[in-house]
Amino acid sequence: MATLNQHPAPSLDDTPLDASADGSSAAAGGDGARRARTPGRRSAPRSRVAYTVGIASVCALALGNLVAGEPAASATADPQEQSSVAVADALGIDGAGIEQPAWDEAQILGQLAASRAQRDGEQAAAAASQAQAEEAVVAARAEAEARAAAEAAAAAEAAAAAEAAAQAAEAAKAAEAAETAERAAASAPAATMGTAAPAAAPAASVAASVTVPAVAKIRNSAGPVRPQTQAAADKVVSNVPGAAGITIGGTRPSAADPKGHPSGLALDYMVGSNTALGDAITEYHIAHWNELGVDYIIWKQRILSSPNGSWKQMENRGSATANHMDHPHVNYRG
Repeated sequence: MATLNQHPAPSLDDTPLDASADGSSAAAGGDGARRARTPGRRSAPRSRVAYTVGIASVCALALGNLVAGEPAASATADPQEQSSVAVADALGIDGAGIEQPAWDEAQILGQLAASRAQRDGEQAAAAASQAQAEEAVVAARAEAEARAAAEAAAAAEAAAAAEAAAQAAEAAKAAEAAETAERAAASAPAATMGTAAPAAAPAASVAASVTVPAVAKIRNSAGPVRPQTQAAADKVVSNVPGAAGITIGGTRPSAADPKGHPSGLALDYMVGSNTALGDAITEYHIAHWNELGVDYIIWKQRILSSPNGSWKQMENRGSATANHMDHPHVNYRG
């Protein structure tokens, strides 16, 4: 079942209420309503009151600073910073425990100087490295040039030595050919005389008694010998049997005896082990001392300075050739 509405229904009468009654009732109703709302109103919280008091204090302090006249620095300061300072003053915060980071000019200058010194050091190191590289290139180039010059000098020296050897070989061949021709020419007159008619026998015997002069073959390595030396050698090979077939040494460089072989006035008659031939050549020089223009003779480690003098023993020079055991050495007068 439905519940019954216990509230009375509103009146359907359109007649207006009495003004006085209406007014009194309205007044009574308004007082009752205010009385009814008053017990339910809440008081403001204490934190909001403190905040309001703080804002009022900040505004009062800011107004006081503006009226009293702050320094130019505070006037030009950031408004946000001024507000922060005012709030800090209002709250009793003086900022004594807060340390501002200090910029040390000496430290900054030191950092700049260190950075510059580092850059200077890097530049100096780069310059030194470049200089070392350039020096290495120059040294390598000089070494290559020196090596090329040495190789060129060695090649030139080898070419000169080869040319000298070729010239010596050609000279030896020419000397051998001349000697062969001379021997052939010397044997030709004997064969002609052997086949001559008997009527010419006396003339042939007379021609055989006349000595045909021979030309001595002298080996020189420092220029030709003097004319008187060549003439003496020609007489020796023409008159001493066997002397024409030996080697005769002429000029050669010698710093120890500049008046000997280098001067072209000395000859070595190389007899080797044929001491008899060496004795014969020595005796011929002694017998024709003035004719041949002899200055002195060295033979078998002895020296003779005059045809009527005596032999003098010389010091031992070590080898048979140095002691003149295998050849007589003759110096002729200039």
